[in-house]
Amino acid sequence: MRAFVLSGGGNLGPLQVGALRALLDAAIYPQMIVGCSAGALNAAYLARGASYAQLDELTTVWHSVTTRDIYPGHRLSALWRFLSGQDSLYDNRNFYAFLQHHGTTPAHTFAHIRKVKLYVTATNLHTGRLHVFGDNPHDSILDALMASTALTPMHPPWEVDGEFYIDGGTITPLPLRVALDRGATEIYSLHIESGNGVAEDAPSDAHQRLLRGVPAVLTRSVTTMLRLQAQHDLLLTEGHKRVKLHHIRLWVPDPPAPTDFSQAEELISIGYVATKAYLDQTVKPVKLPPNIPIHWPRFADWWQHLHPNAPVGAAPQLSPTEQ
Repeated sequence: MRAFVLSGGGNLGPLQVGALRALLDAAIYPQMIVGCSAGALNAAYLARGASYAQLDELTTVWHSVTTRDIYPGHRLSALWRFLSGQDSLYDNRNFYAFLQHHGTTPAHTFAHIRKVKLYVTATNLHTGRLHVFGDNPHDSILDALMASTALTPMHPPWEVDGEFYIDGGTITPLPLRVALDRGATEIYSLHIESGNGVAEDAPSDAHQRLLRGVPAVLTRSVTTMLRLQAQHDLLLTEGHKRVKLHHIRLWVPDPPAPTDFSQAEELISIGYVATKAYLDQTVKPVKLPPNIPIHWPRFADWWQHLHPNAPVGAAPQLSPTEQ
């Protein structure tokens, strides 16, 4: 059984939209889709039909979302919520309304997903265990998405049937174990790496520049934790001889600020090129649609990051007309 596993990634979620389009261009379709956080949003839309039409809808969603939809208010209101003992810095009612406006209503359950198996992960706040929405076909998709994207302390926990849930990435941002446990034999892992523009083997002074100040140190700490959690699932999957894993790394050399949702088009194109390059090397050639804009300097940076020992300028020479 072929599964797509979509990691969390916040506002870098459009990278997966481009990656999914490259997979469909190569006639690679899922029988199962597992998503976490932003990846859960992408998974839920694709699972409606696993088609270009659904990807077009998903592209519209990412083009439409604004900072106000995810982080409403301003810094003073966030500070007031903190000082007044609220469960989060931002309310999530805007996001709840946004999802309904784009077609995900409380009436939609996992039973409505018929062509593929859909699973969405979240973390049970009380037990600290991974919870998988979709095992019960009567689970609400809207509740699952709200739970999976409830990133603390930014958003409050989401209540479902008396239980409270937070972002699934708290346990694993790349829930490969969910696909394994449900019978996947081939997995395409769309892994958004929380990059900061500096490769692991970059000079030490480059890293030091990123580690000045409390926000930078906190960001690096969280990134390190998430990377280790993802590596655990990767090692778990690689240890299963019956499973063929395609680990597609999606990385941005100069990522936008976490609250910036204005770069969806560029992120989609980067995700497309990254996945196409992977498929060209490991699966089979795919054609590059002329309507996907490609940002070549970014692609060269991405390639150099993945191949640090290669000579500068050794990235594949792709062109928009490549066949």
